[in-house]
Amino acid sequence: MLNRKSDNPTPVYFRLQSTIKDKIESGHWKPGDMIPPERIFAEEHKLSIGTVKKAISNLVNEGFLYRIQGKGTFVTGTYLRKDKLRYYRCFSSFDDNEGDMNIKLLEIEKTKPIPAINRLLKLHPKSDLFKISRLMNFSKGPRIFSTSYLPQKQFKDLDTPLFRTKIEKIALYSILEESYGVPTIYNQELIGAEGADNETADHLKIPIGTPLVTIEMLSFTYKDRPYEYRISYCNTSERKLFREY
Repeated sequence: MLNRKSDNPTPVYFRLQSTIKDKIESGHWKPGDMIPPERIFAEEHKLSIGTVKKAISNLVNEGFLYRIQGKGTFVTGTYLRKDKLRYYRCFSSFDDNEGDMNIKLLEIEKTKPIPAINRLLKLHPKSDLFKISRLMNFSKGPRIFSTSYLPQKQFKDLDTPLFRTKIEKIALYSILEESYGVPTIYNQELIGAEGADNETADHLKIPIGTPLVTIEMLSFTYKDRPYEYRISYCNTSERKLFREY
């Protein structure tokens, strides 16, 4: 129970906020779980409803919780679930229909540490990785070649036949949340351009040197922990990548 009369100078609403956040980050409440009503927190910790509301509102603003009118307050899962954003959406113009896409898994393999990637993922230099390579195919063939790297220790058994099947049908971020309890809280991207090398040209069925958009992405979960590094090579000669913020 939080004590208003303790010597702790931290505001009591912030202490409650930290307590709730700790329970989310520890997995006590999982993505999609409804947390107790505000009156329960108030009774349990001997606080005013106003203090509880402030703590909950701050966690909503930080993205840890979201409210559904008339139902309650829930733990946020992957933010992409609540938006219509998808990592790869392709249009020829703003008023065009979105192109249909299917995913072809090329490989999931265990790989040794890669110093630059381990550093980005804040892993021990000797931590092994999973490498997942995929093609995103649209009506006129493959348009995006994407490779993801994830920590083996965090995502054990990711290379089993069950997950291989899922990856072609379900978005990777959804699989990681549902199977490992790792929601995507935010992403960072670096967008550039370069010519296709031999491997990329072969996968995308284009001449070597064809100009491509490159997207490097880091995905983060709770406590600003990066869990995936991804690099994608995008052929935008017929359809452009679309982002909605």
